[in-house]
Amino acid sequence: MCGKRIRAKIGAAVLALLMAATTGAAAAADIDYRSWDSMGVYPQDVLNTKYFSSVKALMDAAVITGDTDGLFHPEKSITRAEFAAIAARATHQQNIGDDKANFDDMAGYGWAEGYINRCYAQGWIKGVGGSKFDPGRDVSYAEALTILIRIQRGQQDELIGPWPKAYIEYADMYNLTGTVEVLDWMAPALKGDVAIITNRMIPQKPLAPTIGGYGTFGKVTITGAAGVPLAPQTVVIDVYNDTFLDIYPNTDVTGWFLGLSANGLNAVIKDRIVAGMGRVAIEISGTPVNAASVQLSATVPSFVLKSGNAIAVSQNSGAVFDISL
Repeated sequence: MCGKRIRAKIGAAVLALLMAATTGAAAAADIDYRSWDSMGVYPQDVLNTKYFSSVKALMDAAVITGDTDGLFHPEKSITRAEFAAIAARATHQQNIGDDKANFDDMAGYGWAEGYINRCYAQGWIKGVGGSKFDPGRDVSYAEALTILIRIQRGQQDELIGPWPKAYIEYADMYNLTGTVEVLDWMAPALKGDVAIITNRMIPQKPLAPTIGGYGTFGKVTITGAAGVPLAPQTVVIDVYNDTFLDIYPNTDVTGWFLGLSANGLNAVIKDRIVAGMGRVAIEISGTPVNAASVQLSATVPSFVLKSGNAIAVSQNSGAVFDISL
């Protein structure tokens, strides 16, 4: 069974099952390529290949990026830390706000530790024993598939049967790997295959249309009392179909938020933003002067975005600003 080839011939009933089982991810969007000039946007080594549509969808959603040389290198392997980051970003998990150290071998992988902790908290990933995660080891096809199935099923209970056989059989039953043929499940997973399988199992779609791209708040509730200094609160903004330019810590961004200054509060960039990033952490503090209970509202200005177009940030049910007398 473990060496069986898995090919993509998926029926409508199975597709419906996959969409229904996907948790926290939007249904796949139809993509119209007829007027899209991708030559200067996406890595040249995936253009006109079987990887392109998946890589495009994941790059548009800020789940993956190309390498520093501008290529994607679909033939290369991917580490456990890198795949944890992909899984977290694909499900809109944040890389902040969880400082609990679950593993003690994360030296040199601070960029991924928040993602790893979030996936661990969800029950999607496990260590290798002895408080170790082994972040630099290549993730295998079996490991990657297991994580994606746990995410898709929306629950932490394990499939019945020995690992990885139970997960491989489950993937075979629902043809989860699509066009990817896996001959050795314990071999390092290749980046191109990971893109195809990830996009198939956790399809990406921007959350809401905005001015120049797409933007959304991370879940946050800010509470306080008028006249009482507010404990600093962190708000996360993700942008899609765009990226930030360089922004330095403590840059004042109060003006991004509607009504924040009028209520005695201010907002600053919390961590350094390097050009090309799609997420920014903002710290809100100050002493509120008025009673209020409103949804946060923000617009990311054009001059901090690569596209040069402003982005209105979508509100979500968790982004509530609540000041009470």
